[in-house]
Amino acid sequence: MAHTTIGVDVGGTGTKAGLVSDSGEVLLRVERPTDRTAGTKGVIEVVEELLERTTDGDSPVAVGVGAAGFIDATTGSVTFAPNLSYDDPHIADAVGARTNLPVIVDNDANAAVWGERAFGAARGLDHVVLLTLGTGIGSGFIIGGRLLRGSTGAAAEFGHMIVDPRGPECPCGLRGCIEQFASGGAIARAARRVAEGNPNSTLVAFAGSIDAITAKHVAQAAREYDEAALGVMRDAGHWLGIALSNIANLFDPQTIVLGGGVVKAGETFLGVARDTFVAMTTAQRRRPMRLDVTALGSDAGIIGAAALAFDEGPRDAGEAR
Repeated sequence: MAHTTIGVDVGGTGTKAGLVSDSGEVLLRVERPTDRTAGTKGVIEVVEELLERTTDGDSPVAVGVGAAGFIDATTGSVTFAPNLSYDDPHIADAVGARTNLPVIVDNDANAAVWGERAFGAARGLDHVVLLTLGTGIGSGFIIGGRLLRGSTGAAAEFGHMIVDPRGPECPCGLRGCIEQFASGGAIARAARRVAEGNPNSTLVAFAGSIDAITAKHVAQAAREYDEAALGVMRDAGHWLGIALSNIANLFDPQTIVLGGGVVKAGETFLGVARDTFVAMTTAQRRRPMRLDVTALGSDAGIIGAAALAFDEGPRDAGEAR
């Protein structure tokens, strides 16, 4: 008999959940705006909504949660979240008490990379890195077939690798983290600075005002050959290429998978990142390395959290795959 689990993806703007089959198919889905002051409450709400819509034949055997922040996977608790507050940091206990189901909690990027390995672009590979490029930069690492979590669950936070100690302040408490140069938030901030000196640019026309500019508007303007937008995207792509080179030096993965909304910016961003990455690895005479875009798209977090629940949850669920 096929088994299902619930996968939850908690992001800075939206909390998504899905009922996922043991073949990685999302059978039902729910999405709500994230309450940035009550992340755990939001998880419970989407899980309970899915349970209400689930038939007896599809009853889930476990819940997997991918949550933004530093996660102690052994207890299912949040230890630190720079961009989101959790009303109850003990997510696994809180969700389990409401659902009477086993609950597995991990970092959202850890869940996403596990999903790509189970069902996506890195299927079957044992050395995989995923960067999620959104408002910030998340990262998940699989080394030798196992997630890299560290001693307290705070490992694999590559978005907070410092590339310029005199750079912009980061919500994590440091300065000059790579996510301050190559994330969607960084792209939007850089574009606003550029637009202040060029208020008649396409950037402002698309967004309506300088303060409203987002990375999506920058990508849109870049596709219209707006020079200011193209410059912002090239700079961000260059920084991303440097980050990819550092990943190659540290981990030598079989592939690096790029996910998150910013990958939709296309070649104006990814092309520069790829060229920079290739130039740097070639200079070191490294072997050619795969650079993939997520095969699971915006469902990577849901499917990955569900896959973790299959693989690390009840024994009979894991045996179903």
